[in-house]
Amino acid sequence: MLEKLEIEISNTGHYTNSYIYYDDTSKEAIVIDPADRAEKIISYIEKHNLRLKYILLTHGHADHVLAVNTIIKRYRIKVIANINEKNMIIGNITNYSNVFGLIQEKINEDDCIFLNDEDEVKIQGATFKMINTPGHTIGSVCYLLKEENILFTGDTLFSNCFGRCDLVTASIEDIANSLVKLYKNYKDVKVYSGHGDTGMDISKTYESVREELRYNTLVDLNDVLN
Repeated sequence: MLEKLEIEISNTGHYTNSYIYYDDTSKEAIVIDPADRAEKIISYIEKHNLRLKYILLTHGHADHVLAVNTIIKRYRIKVIANINEKNMIIGNITNYSNVFGLIQEKINEDDCIFLNDEDEVKIQGATFKMINTPGHTIGSVCYLLKEENILFTGDTLFSNCFGRCDLVTASIEDIANSLVKLYKNYKDVKVYSGHGDTGMDISKTYESVREELRYNTLVDLNDVLN
C-alpha cells in the first residue's frame, strides 16, 4: 500500500510530497522524505498499526527532512541516505532551513545508514533500490520500488521539469547525466516526485524535461539517447 501525504513546510505555503509504503500483511513500513508535520505522519502510522522499519531520504534539503528526528526518536529506527549526502544530512553544510525561518537541526550520524548506488533496502514484501542521481544535490538519489515499478524521484525529476541546480553541491551537468540515466534505464516506471503531480509514466515527462534541459544546458536528450 502506498500513501502520499502532502506536507506544508513550516506554514510557508510550500508543500512537499512525503510517502508511506507498507506491506498489507506484515504491516512493515517505510517513510520516504518525512518533510515536516511529524504528527501527521505518526498519526497515519498509528491509525494503520504499521511497524515502521526505516526512513529513506532522496536528499538532505530541509523541506524533505524536518520530521526525521521526531520520527526516529519515537520508533528507534535508522535513516537511510546516500553516502555523498552525508555532510548535508548531519549538518556540516547548509540544508537551507533558513529559507523557512528555521535553524538547521542536525541528524545524528549514529542514526544514519549511508548507502551507495544500487544498494537495496528491504522490508517484508518490498525492495527499494537506491539509484544515484546527483544534480539537485551531490547525493540526490531515486528509489526504485521493484515490486510496484515505482520510482521515487525526490527533486531529481518532476512531472514537467527537474530540480533546481543553483544551490550548494548542485550541478546542471550532473543532473543532465542523471536524467539520461533514468530515461535510458527505467523506461516503464511511474514517477512519484518530491513536489507536484505524481504517478505519471516516466515517458510522459520526457518532452517537457527535454526542452527544459536543452534550454539550460544545450543537451538534447534525443541526441544522447538515440
